[in-house]
Amino acid sequence: MSRDNSGNDCNNTNTNCTGSENNNNDNDASATAHTTQAPSSNTTVPAFPVLQRFGLADLDLSKEEDNNRFKRLLGELIAKQQQHSGKRNAIEFIQPSQNVSTTAVAVRSHKSHKAFKTYHQMNPYLGDVVATLDDDKKVGAQRLSDYLAKEHPNEFVEAAKSSGVAVCGVLDKTEGAALFTDAGLKDEQWNTIMRHLRHKFDSKIAVSLKQVKGKCRDGEDIQEQIRKTKRPRGSYKKEEK
Repeated sequence: MSRDNSGNDCNNTNTNCTGSENNNNDNDASATAHTTQAPSSNTTVPAFPVLQRFGLADLDLSKEEDNNRFKRLLGELIAKQQQHSGKRNAIEFIQPSQNVSTTAVAVRSHKSHKAFKTYHQMNPYLGDVVATLDDDKKVGAQRLSDYLAKEHPNEFVEAAKSSGVAVCGVLDKTEGAALFTDAGLKDEQWNTIMRHLRHKFDSKIAVSLKQVKGKCRDGEDIQEQIRKTKRPRGSYKKEEK
């Protein structure tokens, strides 16, 4: 991990690398990078032949001095490659264990969302992550979106909403119970509404009716949720005025 002090907006931000590989013999590029096979050899190869050549194989990275020395060396090597390639974030290297050329992408952490947005406007490194996932950027974007939707569904939906994309989450049992109670629905009416909404949005709309009715019997938080729905929010607030 290295330090990125490239701008006032992201001083002292950490820099990490997300790497990936894509074997040319595999038509299903399920990993995240462009990979080419390096020349093979039947001879025994030392663990770190290049480092040994420059007298660096014995660096003890558990020692701060050696570790900092190694990171400076790595930083200069990456800077040299990027100077040649013209790419600000993509890093290509050969994995010794697999003998393949792999592309990694340098990603950064920021102290605030504002710092992230300001820096990312100048250097959109997440675009390089998408491009590294597959030769087809649409496929790369789909893979990243699939991961975020499955692993971070709430954040995924909120980010989509803030970007103006009409994405809705799933009604939890409290929200479902509030709808069921406020509209005075019967079971058949609930099922009919859910069927139409599922057809429209092609996705799950709410938790099961059993969970909703269980929450109705419990009674807690339902009235508060109903009150929340009477306070317009978001992009449709102006339209209701």
